[in-house]
Amino acid sequence: MRRALLIFAVAALAGCRDDGATMTLPGGLEVERAGTLLEEQPGGETWMILQVLAPGLAGQRITAADMAEDTVLLCTEWGLPAAQEQVTSPDQIVVQIMSEMVERGTPAPDVTQVFAGYRLQDGACIWEDF
Repeated sequence: MRRALLIFAVAALAGCRDDGATMTLPGGLEVERAGTLLEEQPGGETWMILQVLAPGLAGQRITAADMAEDTVLLCTEWGLPAAQEQVTSPDQIVVQIMSEMVERGTPAPDVTQVFAGYRLQDGACIWEDF
């Protein structure tokens, strides 16, 4: 079921008008919106994965805490509008920033990635520890 949901989400969102949008984050990193995926989790929740490309992140040692201001901005500016376009609102938005595109669930030890999860509450992104 999870794979079917992912395939449907990729097909449904492939032409999403915001993909390719760019932004300079407060930390100075240039990013590009790469897409969104919906994933059904084992507990029944639906997560929306906001995929963001940041080539300037390559080779850096950085944590989600280091990028907290950046990821909450991405959740607010790109994640919330994308979540509102869904038929059913996702339970969580996961911001995935990566130095190059990685297929979700595929190991990529040479790619720098940062993940941050947010619950949606009263129209805001509330940080959620994984």
